[in-house]
Amino acid sequence: MAGLDDLLGAVRAGRGGLVPEMRRLAAGEVVLVGDLGHIPPTDLLNFLHQGRQSGVLYARSEGVERALVLDDGNVSWGVSSSPAERFGEILTRHGMLDREELARALKAQAGAASTGRIGEVLIERGAFAREDLPRALRVQVVEIFLALLVVRRGEFLLFGGFDRAMLPVSAGIDTEALLLDGLRRMDEMERFRARIPGPDARPRRTGKALEKGVEVLGAREIVDLSDGMRTLGEIAARTALGEFETTKSVFKLLDTGHLSLSPP
Repeated sequence: MAGLDDLLGAVRAGRGGLVPEMRRLAAGEVVLVGDLGHIPPTDLLNFLHQGRQSGVLYARSEGVERALVLDDGNVSWGVSSSPAERFGEILTRHGMLDREELARALKAQAGAASTGRIGEVLIERGAFAREDLPRALRVQVVEIFLALLVVRRGEFLLFGGFDRAMLPVSAGIDTEALLLDGLRRMDEMERFRARIPGPDARPRRTGKALEKGVEVLGAREIVDLSDGMRTLGEIAARTALGEFETTKSVFKLLDTGHLSLSPP
């Protein structure tokens, strides 16, 4: 675990990708610090839910930062630096937005040097309906929560309090229900990890032709990137699928003989 000064410096000195969000939410003082390798996210979130805690839970693992806003123990909001958990990526994976339209919106956002959120850009372009925004944001919050649950190592800080008026939307999701869903995902991940040790695994393409009928999320891109040198974590970042979905796809492609694992 990084030292306390390093952790606090990373958040307070502006080095972390989520610092602007933490400031915007007016997160309070740090009231709890810990190691996710010793206190698993499931135990931590269950503790905060049972204690009906309110505040901002910040976690950093494998270079990814996540923050969950808890209100009386339940999840109100979430934000992440992971490409897989960005709003636009969530929309496309859940069939709520065409990927080409997302690419055009991102290009327009970058060209205008806009500081506005991609959701607002999509609404302005007529690619997404404003009335669908709360539902889509809720889906994003759930994805961030579930991604945090399968983390095995990293650090966390709990900030006491936040400014409710600064929440884009208050999802009001029951943490206990999310934990039940998350446990099912964790069971899947444990099955995958029995064969794939973790994000440091290095998949290698075998040369077997990828047939059109192979129903694996991101199969073509994953196979193309699997050169035996890149780690699964690097492939997850490049494909914007996230660690869970990438691990699941690699597991399937190992079964179909399209991939093998390089020796550690």
